[in-house]
Amino acid sequence: MAQRLALAWLMMAGLALPVWADDDFIVYSPHVVQGQSEVELRGYTVADGRPGINGAGAFEVAVAHTFTSWWKVEYYAGEFARDPALGTQFAGQELENIFQLAEAGEYWVDPGFVASYIHNHQPGLANGVEFGPLLEKQSGALLQRLNLIWQKDLGGLYNDRYNFRTAYSLGYRIHATVVPGLEAYYRPADHAHQVGPAFSGEWALGRGDEVEYSTALVFGVNHGAPDSTFIMRVAYEFF
Repeated sequence: MAQRLALAWLMMAGLALPVWADDDFIVYSPHVVQGQSEVELRGYTVADGRPGINGAGAFEVAVAHTFTSWWKVEYYAGEFARDPALGTQFAGQELENIFQLAEAGEYWVDPGFVASYIHNHQPGLANGVEFGPLLEKQSGALLQRLNLIWQKDLGGLYNDRYNFRTAYSLGYRIHATVVPGLEAYYRPADHAHQVGPAFSGEWALGRGDEVEYSTALVFGVNHGAPDSTFIMRVAYEFF
């Protein structure tokens, strides 16, 4: 575990790419499956009484591959952001690494680590890195995940601070295809804190292939947050 964590930190520090404000509405699992590849589409849209943010949103297209039993790489080929005033624009790209730091059930909580390098294509906005621990706990049909993420600007409108955010999900597995629960997001840098119901699941297609989905509708619990945000993610996973 120590060797894997050390590599995660070294890659985060040594491969930093030039970060835009990306789609933070996801709760990562620390688990990876060796040899598995993935095509993913995810995004969100905002509904709010304020014209400046009503209709804002983003969507991303990504491909991924898990090279070892503990290392997955995901490349976001494009992130497209929608601004209510400017319309939809190409925003940037991202290289993301997820490290599984222990076998499932080896400890009281399953640990992982994410390290991302994000390149911004929007003029005047900073590039940067994101990194932090990923935690998961399975208790019978109950599944909990917690992500603790730090973000650091590199260039552009340079910000010397480390911005922190956290994401949490709780799900109850009724069936592989139906897992109701909730998602919560705490983002101090954006003055936005949100929570709401969520559903997820997966369909097995045979030969190890599957389609995985998750969706959530989170509501603002403070004045700075949007009234509501609809989130949708779909991934095709295959060998």
